[in-house]
Amino acid sequence: MSVVRSSLSALVSVLAEAVAPDSVGVSDGGGPGSTDAVPTDPVIVRVLTLERIGRSRRDGPVLDLELSAAVSCTGPRSLENAEQMLTAVENTSRYSVAPLTPEASSAAGLGFLVRVPVTLRLTEPSGPAILEPVHVTTMVGRRLSGVVVGPDGRGIAGVSIRSRASSVSVASDTTGRFTLLSSLEAVQQFTVEFRGVTRLVTAPVDPALVLTWAPT
Repeated sequence: MSVVRSSLSALVSVLAEAVAPDSVGVSDGGGPGSTDAVPTDPVIVRVLTLERIGRSRRDGPVLDLELSAAVSCTGPRSLENAEQMLTAVENTSRYSVAPLTPEASSAAGLGFLVRVPVTLRLTEPSGPAILEPVHVTTMVGRRLSGVVVGPDGRGIAGVSIRSRASSVSVASDTTGRFTLLSSLEAVQQFTVEFRGVTRLVTAPVDPALVLTWAPT
């Protein structure tokens, strides 16, 4: 079993245990040409994206990916199942939860988005012997969750945010919320772009990261 599918199976196991005896179906993104039947279970996990976050080192080089899956509930126990699954996912620190975007929302039922970090080991090529000392500076990162708001305090959707410590940009969802990888500094700089305008914003990340976009 691949590392990505193993990570998906682990998520499904957490959800299935939370909603037992109801069943959990999985749609792994086979696409329109897939011959797999569409699940009809009370709970459906639908794979949306598998994105490259970056590369890092943990006892060797690794490729950091993020698997996003939409979880939807139908039937008479939708509210109860959604509550139990949200609680189970929140109790598992490696997962993060976000609201579904309109594009990802299922046709019926309650739903939410789960992001699953996936780590793939890479083969490090061997090189010639190093004859001189090499000085390496390493940086430990962290995952930040924040929100972009306007002057009225309401979240703004579709804003591109990038930490100065990372080369990866993310977009805010319909509520203005976003999650990205950054450094451990208490006050950080972010490149924020909205409707063709780019600004550099400095903000504290604790206790909550709030980026305010004010009109010029």
